[in-house]
Amino acid sequence: MDERPQDWVIDRLMTSDSVTPGKLLEDVMADEHCVVFGPIHHFIVGAVLLTCWRNAEGSPDRDSLLLADLEELVSRSGSVPGAACARWGVCGAAASAGMAYAILRGNAPLRDKGWREGQLMVSELLAAIARSGSPRCCKRDTRVSIRNAIRHFNALGSPKLAEWEETPTCTSFSLNTVCMGEKCPYYPGHES
Repeated sequence: MDERPQDWVIDRLMTSDSVTPGKLLEDVMADEHCVVFGPIHHFIVGAVLLTCWRNAEGSPDRDSLLLADLEELVSRSGSVPGAACARWGVCGAAASAGMAYAILRGNAPLRDKGWREGQLMVSELLAAIARSGSPRCCKRDTRVSIRNAIRHFNALGSPKLAEWEETPTCTSFSLNTVCMGEKCPYYPGHES
């Protein structure tokens, strides 16, 4: 059986006990399998949020719950093509956070509960991404999505995800020919 692009992420997340999405995200993005651009980021955001949520729950069924969540996310995120930000006007990183939120809430097309909150979260993530600068930086948009989604996930009650205390430094800026440089909050040496 051929490996799917998401399988290395799933393998990595199934062994994680992190409840801090920001730190787990950096760990995943530092993996040698993680490309600089592309649809894998449409999976990574939601996968990290789901993993930290299931870890924070502490359920004895954590592995089976998380694996089911991640498989559902593989199915959903696979519908978002590369360059969706330009072609659809919707960043796949923000959509991924929305998918994870919907999976946890059990959202369905005709179910009112959770629908509004998920839509509002994604709209806030998209606004934060749009204000962050320019197109063509999946790493930045992924970080912006995670940072801003934590508050919405924590608003669900218990469990709680740990806030992202520090701003990471991007290590892939040199691979991005349209990097914003010092205008990006994750660029080395950026001063807020």
